[in-house]
Amino acid sequence: MSSGWISQATSGLPSWRVWTPVAASAWSVFVSALGVYWWAGGAGFPFGRNDAEGPGNSSLLTWLDPPIGGAAVTAFGLVSLLVAVLLDRRVVSRHGRSAVLGTGGAIAVILAGGVLDARMITMLPPLGLLIPVQWLSADWPTVFRGIITIGASLFFLATVAFARHSAPADAEAKRREGLRAQRWIKAGRIATFVAMACPLPYATIRLAWSRGWAFGAPEPFVASLLRNQPENVYIEPTLAGFAIGGVILTWGLLRRWGRVFPRWMPLVGRRPVPLWFPLCLGGSAVMGIFGFGRSLLTGQLGLHVPGELDSFQAWGQPHDGWAYWGAGGLGWLLFPLWSISLAFALVGYYYRYREQDMEQG
Repeated sequence: MSSGWISQATSGLPSWRVWTPVAASAWSVFVSALGVYWWAGGAGFPFGRNDAEGPGNSSLLTWLDPPIGGAAVTAFGLVSLLVAVLLDRRVVSRHGRSAVLGTGGAIAVILAGGVLDARMITMLPPLGLLIPVQWLSADWPTVFRGIITIGASLFFLATVAFARHSAPADAEAKRREGLRAQRWIKAGRIATFVAMACPLPYATIRLAWSRGWAFGAPEPFVASLLRNQPENVYIEPTLAGFAIGGVILTWGLLRRWGRVFPRWMPLVGRRPVPLWFPLCLGGSAVMGIFGFGRSLLTGQLGLHVPGELDSFQAWGQPHDGWAYWGAGGLGWLLFPLWSISLAFALVGYYYRYREQDMEQG
């Protein structure tokens, strides 16, 4: 029997493949109850005019009012509950399996891509782990988006678990699954290198600006950043360090230390990395990066939500034209690509190590 870290045999805890569908059901019941409460006129609706931070973070739900929104949340919660119950089933038909997989994945994507916004890049792990105090001062709409993050993660993991335990067992199905796994492993390896490359221009630009170098923007613009906020001498390298840290963690998806904790780490050194850990941490990064990148992309395309910050409000001065190409760190292009490629890299990681995870419980 494997001695994997926090395995079912050693901890007495059920596998994540067992409890995630149940947790997704509980989450759906909670959200449905909130929807009914808001539909009936209850306070605390977290979208629309009640979300003061929403417009500045490119929320897609700034238009939503409590009566319509409450009904929509209720309906979405009930549909999610039905799907969560189906994700907990062990025996389904081939067409039913495809439908459940599709709807389970769709719920995770809608929650992560449609409800979350730019603020979550600093609230969710890995950055959220470094600055956890932000949650103590967060308003309710932001806290509710944390709840949405939990739901997206639960449905993602529950869908992965369902795909695994409902897979056909005949020889032909196993052959097709083997070929699919090899394709995902190959694509995931390529995506890992893409995900490692995407944040490097951002890090380079931030480091250059901390030194006052006019890289990606005219010299007066860079000088004004340091003059108006002298602390940028330290903030810019810190932001670059976060991006470089992301590169290193992504590299771990292809390295041995991404599957076995390094020996120098206390408590967990030399123990296998549980599959859910990089999936959850990386998936959280995907959601945060995508929300931030989507806000930059919509701004680049000239699509602004009501009340959203314009470039002058964000930087203290306009920065139009290609002379300012670094003012967004090319983030409008690279951040969405970063999140998507990281998602593919995580899928490749899953297929590469899922057999070992099954042995660990």
